[in-house]
Amino acid sequence: MVSSRVHLVGLDGLRGLAAASVLCYHVSNVLSPDIHRRAPLLVDLLHQGLTLFFVLSGFLLFLGFAERLIDGRPLPGLRQYAFSRILRIWPAYLVILLVTDVVFGLSFVRPRGVGRLSVGELVMDATLLHSYQPSTLRTGLEVSWTLTVELTFYALLPVLAWLAGRVVPTRNASAPEWLRARGGLRVLVPVVAMAGIGAAGHLWAASMRHVPGGARGWSADIPSVVSRSLLMQADLFALGMISALVIIAARRGQWGMRGYVVAEASAVLVAVAALTVFVGDHRGTVVADLVGAGFAALVVAILLPSTRGSVGPVGRVLESPVLRGLGLVSYSLYLWHMPVVRAMQHWFGPLGGGWGVYLLQTCIVLVVSTALATATYLAVERPALRLKARFAGTRAAAPALAARGLTFSADPHRRGCPAGPER
Repeated sequence: MVSSRVHLVGLDGLRGLAAASVLCYHVSNVLSPDIHRRAPLLVDLLHQGLTLFFVLSGFLLFLGFAERLIDGRPLPGLRQYAFSRILRIWPAYLVILLVTDVVFGLSFVRPRGVGRLSVGELVMDATLLHSYQPSTLRTGLEVSWTLTVELTFYALLPVLAWLAGRVVPTRNASAPEWLRARGGLRVLVPVVAMAGIGAAGHLWAASMRHVPGGARGWSADIPSVVSRSLLMQADLFALGMISALVIIAARRGQWGMRGYVVAEASAVLVAVAALTVFVGDHRGTVVADLVGAGFAALVVAILLPSTRGSVGPVGRVLESPVLRGLGLVSYSLYLWHMPVVRAMQHWFGPLGGGWGVYLLQTCIVLVVSTALATATYLAVERPALRLKARFAGTRAAAPALAARGLTFSADPHRRGCPAGPER
């Protein structure tokens, strides 16, 4: 894929905020359930950090594929793509899983509790196949089911792009304009496919509402496995993919100034409208899709100014050193924070309720998790990223999206974009 040095304005900061939000959610859910009762709207909003991660993954992964489909150019090499994904996901994950399980004995095990996994369970978790089996769903690092979802998307996206490329046989960038114009239709194939998968997931969930138990989410049964699979998250990736198409169109100057202003205003309006509806009905059946649409619009609103050589006010805030630094280590942060939460629960027990205790617990978990995440990033993630960059440097690099000095990467995990914790 493209160089690891490219940068998308504001997205590191978004990752930092998302990681912090899911950490705060899990502290309230596990250590301070009283806060869940006192401020359900706030807790449910914090819960949507995972939605943001899935939207970002759809946006960032599809960006490079979409450019190539539109232009009729060859798709990224499969070996390089797979190697990049493996280096991004597994090194830090395996280290944190082994330390959590073998050293501290803080893995989540069934029945509900904390301890060490059996050898068979550890193998299932290490290979990220545990989310496909009812008896091992959620075991080990509780948030790792999202990695299985992400890996499924990683595997499916090149297949969808390849199928889309068959719509027009040529991949020659010098092909006649009338032929290349069909790339605009070709690039929609993966988006429609992911949206269709998500729609099928919602239909399945609706059908399960009248079944005893239904799609419960965390039970050791097949409905829970399905509910924690790509089938139930695909529409969120599709929303991010739509955002990628909007940014590509803006970068290529498809609109005049009036169109650009309308697009930016529309993105802001959608984001605000989604938040407003969420406040009114934050327990609705389509909350994730509603919030996902808002996050997709937010990504567009943040990046649109960059396509014209400037940085908007939200982008400047997200580029602050603290948020960018948090985004840099956010993958390890999201993997570490639940073991830290479970350690506090296991070793210290409940500390009472109230906002003061919740804030204290949150600060402790954030500081400890960030320290562990920083160490993991420096010792494991960064060397793996450098290896990935060296491997990419020996092959033909995928052309980047460049706009007035800003380069867009097709790699969502350049700086540790986490897949997101449990929802």
